[in-house]
Amino acid sequence: MQVFFIHGVATKDAAYSKRLQHLLREEFSKRDKQLPHFYGSFWGAVVSDKGKIWNWVHQDLKELKKNYPQLDTRDVFRYQEFREDFISDFFGDVLTYFNTDRGRDVREIIAEQLRKFLQSSPQDEELHIIAHSLGTVVLWDVLFSDRFPADDPAYVIRSLIQNSGSCELRLKSVTTMGSPILFFNMMLDVQPEKIKAFVSNYQSEALRWINILHASDIIAYPLQSAINAKLMPHFFFRDKYIWADGNKAERAARTFGQAHAAMGIGVADAHSSYWTSPGAARLITANLLNDLSEIDSAKVDTE
Repeated sequence: MQVFFIHGVATKDAAYSKRLQHLLREEFSKRDKQLPHFYGSFWGAVVSDKGKIWNWVHQDLKELKKNYPQLDTRDVFRYQEFREDFISDFFGDVLTYFNTDRGRDVREIIAEQLRKFLQSSPQDEELHIIAHSLGTVVLWDVLFSDRFPADDPAYVIRSLIQNSGSCELRLKSVTTMGSPILFFNMMLDVQPEKIKAFVSNYQSEALRWINILHASDIIAYPLQSAINAKLMPHFFFRDKYIWADGNKAERAARTFGQAHAAMGIGVADAHSSYWTSPGAARLITANLLNDLSEIDSAKVDTE
């Protein structure tokens, strides 16, 4: 069993998936199952340098302060840490991916890393993909989009998923976490028929896909109705919710009825929490092991 990770926005460390890998190994050991082979793909070095954007912003604020000394620039231009640490990271990476050249670079890196990973265990016939955040959009784009020229690396990835080396390789499961596919598909315009055609190749055993959403992650949205998943044969799709707070500060704010403050406090931690979530690890393990009853019966939180 080979498990391939695709990260999302603001990922600067190639070891981003290590904690989740550890949790998955624990879950497999509890069930006395053979451990999977893991690979955390990394394309974070491709993203644009957003530092210069914030240099410009700070220069403008400095100029504003110079001209109007009585102003508090942190009040005139509020939530600067949140803007810089989350908003600009998210939109900066998204815009980088949808830049024609940079997006191709991302797909080329993923294709090459997937090829090397699959060649490292040629005897394995099971591939499982776990993607987070923008990585889910990249995966969706690669699997289903018709927007690429014939020489795009997306087709290399599709070919690798269908066949690797001398053995028939089968994509057994997909797990998406913190996914904004619902909104980005308004641009990509992948129709349910495209997904239905993809899963029509799964006759003896359905393709499994779970979409995990943290309660406080405003980037993550369900997909089941949008893609008409219930009407597709050979496709086991579930939206699964993690019912928890992003952090203690969010919990405290919600306790005191400060909903808007709670959102700002908790959203960034909630969006990154999947990598360290025992609840997410249990759901992913069930998906990897084809335990459909556990997926459907799971009451999940991260406490």
